[in-house]
Amino acid sequence: MSLIYVPKGKAREYSPLALNVYSGGCDHHCKYCYCGNIMRGAWSETPRPRDLSALAKEAENATRQILLCFMSDPYCSAETEYRRTRYALNVLHDSSCSVAILTKGGHRCLEDLDLFRSWPEGRIKVGATLTFAENAPSIEWEPGAALPDERLDMLKTLHKNGIKTWASIEPVIIPAQSLAIIESSLPHVDAYKVGRWNHDTRSNAIDWESFGYSAVKLIRDHGKSLYVKKDLQPVFSRGFLSDAEKSMDGLELPKRQVRTDMLL
Repeated sequence: MSLIYVPKGKAREYSPLALNVYSGGCDHHCKYCYCGNIMRGAWSETPRPRDLSALAKEAENATRQILLCFMSDPYCSAETEYRRTRYALNVLHDSSCSVAILTKGGHRCLEDLDLFRSWPEGRIKVGATLTFAENAPSIEWEPGAALPDERLDMLKTLHKNGIKTWASIEPVIIPAQSLAIIESSLPHVDAYKVGRWNHDTRSNAIDWESFGYSAVKLIRDHGKSLYVKKDLQPVFSRGFLSDAEKSMDGLELPKRQVRTDMLL
């Protein structure tokens, strides 16, 4: 099985390629996590570092953006011990790959700021999943993840250092909280992906039309790049969203050129 792979379904809305540096679990303990269902019970609270010895060979042929990670968090607390993400980033850096990072690990990612700053042609972006503006719901729903203010401070530090930043607004469990964290993050975030809350019947009680229009207006008014995920797009009137706001590839980092016919 390849380490760098082509994600399918909803995952494809985040990146054309992906890499998971941990397997089997995540120590953020998010109650809304989808990984347990995907793994059919083979999921725990203990991330296992993967064998990445074949990554260098695969990275040579990967021209499109690679996301870290869909399964587990690249900066879960296990990263402090195993440094699998650091290892992977060094390999991808040496191959000049285009890389997107998405994390709820807060300040842990700043230990790799030196790599981010030296990335070839700046083809790296680092983002945070932003779910709540207040600590109490964050602790309830994602007890092992960094608190909201720490994620915002992470984005602020990255932005001040010239690193491209982005935010994933999904899941939206309490719309007012999601709108508040969007507003707080606007000075430090370059681009947003906005979705909804899936895999839970409680989401049916949410006024998605009201949330959708409010979120898009807030982000547009501040001139930020935006992609509205497919599950949320139907709440908007015809023609309201631009083609760019409906294109999953609109926020993708540029490809890199390689001298080979075997391209991913």
